[in-house]
Amino acid sequence: MSVKITFNGQIIEAQEGEPLLKAALDAGIKVPHFCYHPGLSVAGACRMCVVEIEGVPRPQISCNTAVKEGMVARCDTPQIKNAVRWAL
Repeated sequence: MSVKITFNGQIIEAQEGEPLLKAALDAGIKVPHFCYHPGLSVAGACRMCVVEIEGVPRPQISCNTAVKEGMVARCDTPQIKNAVRWAL
């Protein structure tokens, strides 16, 4: 089922339940990532694809977060950019 979410202020359509990272990449949004590959199981080890999700108190890895209707996520905030720097 197709749902609408907001990623970095951009409204995109995605399939409910698919990884948030895949939805963003399919929409042409650049999200830092290293260990994600659509043909492999999720490892989530690199922590590069971390995002802030509205209503969730702590940053989450987008490769292992399922898309839900109305979800609002960002990977362009200072907190997230700093987290990615530390992951590198």
